[in-house]
Amino acid sequence: MICQDINKNKKNKNFAYFVTLTVVPVFAIIVMFSYAFLHIRDSVKFTSHEITGLRVIAQIQRTVFDIQKLRGLVCMGNGDEKSIEHIKIIKESIYKDLAMLKEHSMFIENDTSLKNELLNFIDSLGKTSPLEHTNYYYLTDVIHDFMRFSGRLSYHCKLILDSTMNSYVLIDNIVFLLPELIEYNGQIRAVTLSAQNSGLVDNQREYIKAQENKIKEKLEKLNYNLSLYYENRNSDEIKDAHNGALKAQDAIIEFANNKFLNGENLFEIYSITTKNIESIIDLYNENLKNLSHILEKRLNRDKEISIFIILAGFCSILFIIFINAMFYRRNRKFISKIEELTITDAMTTLHNRRYFDLVFDNLLKAQKRARQTLAFIIVDIDHFKQYNDTYGHQAGDETLKAVANCLKNSLRREGDFAFRLGGEEFGVLCTGLDDSQAFDFADAIRKKVEEEKIEHKKSTAGKYVTISMGLIVIKPGLVNSVNDVYRYADEALYKAKEKGRNRVVVYNEMH
Repeated sequence: MICQDINKNKKNKNFAYFVTLTVVPVFAIIVMFSYAFLHIRDSVKFTSHEITGLRVIAQIQRTVFDIQKLRGLVCMGNGDEKSIEHIKIIKESIYKDLAMLKEHSMFIENDTSLKNELLNFIDSLGKTSPLEHTNYYYLTDVIHDFMRFSGRLSYHCKLILDSTMNSYVLIDNIVFLLPELIEYNGQIRAVTLSAQNSGLVDNQREYIKAQENKIKEKLEKLNYNLSLYYENRNSDEIKDAHNGALKAQDAIIEFANNKFLNGENLFEIYSITTKNIESIIDLYNENLKNLSHILEKRLNRDKEISIFIILAGFCSILFIIFINAMFYRRNRKFISKIEELTITDAMTTLHNRRYFDLVFDNLLKAQKRARQTLAFIIVDIDHFKQYNDTYGHQAGDETLKAVANCLKNSLRREGDFAFRLGGEEFGVLCTGLDDSQAFDFADAIRKKVEEEKIEHKKSTAGKYVTISMGLIVIKPGLVNSVNDVYRYADEALYKAKEKGRNRVVVYNEMH
């Protein structure tokens, strides 16, 4: 049973080596791929949040476009049947926009106050609201409120925090520059329409000039943004829409400064200015389409990478386990041989002192648990120095091997061990023997060595090589120290030498 514990410990040790060689790299793989996966997951979450915000902002702007059209029609003020029908159509479109916006707003996350505020504002513009009794100032305030919501959403959904140049430029255009540019043009359209019959007064003229200056400022920033975008990405659609918007902008400014003075038809003024503003809206839509494509492509790429990371990590773990298992299985005999060499005396092929120290301590602990006796025999070749001096060291080595073979061949049970402790000193450990059995076992070894009849002229113990032996039989729990056991056995060996050698002496002072 004790030997089974030793073998089990050895197997457990071998398995522990295998586990260590497997667990360490597997743990490193898990840490590395987990970090990469979490980083990509954050990127997926970031981009998903951006896309959600962009959809809400785009719907807000579609609603604003219709409200700007409504404001232009309201500023006509002629009340003819065609204008009234046109206003009705625009209002119906606005209500549909608001319903769609409300639906998109439900997907806003992590900020219930912003979402609730936007939803309440949308509800306030329902069919029973002042939208049915509109004027320029009310509609302008509604437009500005919506634009403020767009700005807040761009921060909440982290659109404005995008670190990629292409997408950041488009975000700046979509959230701020183009909506503001369209609004300034819409205000010029509204003021021009409202002053068509009576002509511009000074404050209206100054107001238009102020809007034109704002337009020029926004155009400079827009042109710079798009120049950065063109450096990194070629988009013929945006370039065409950009050129069309610039031409439309010039046309609107020219119209505001000149055309209205000629007293043109009210609806014709609305149609001309709306057509030009829609050219700028086309640029907005191209920016929106390109940004949506960039974000969707990034999201899909990151999702694919996250799946690849999971699969790569899983395959790496399986590969490490497979390689280590194959290596361990194919080299188990080799590993066992190496381990055997580390615990074996090269000359005698007995276990060495290193393994003796390990086994002795384990056996002493195990026999206490198993309630078994443990016998320890310390063996010394009599007058070995004189043998070497007489016959030479090569003959001495052969004698050591012969004594080692006698010890090894005397072992009968799995729980018996023989060791070369150093020089001409050997040790034997046996379990489950009582005092008489242990003595008989030791004496049989002594006789076997003598029966080898290896000549030893200088020995006082006999004409052949002989051995002296100190024996101690340890009862469970009586001795717990390896050093004490060794010392007691060594004392018995000393007495064997005192009594003339070639004998077994049992240490029995503890009985």
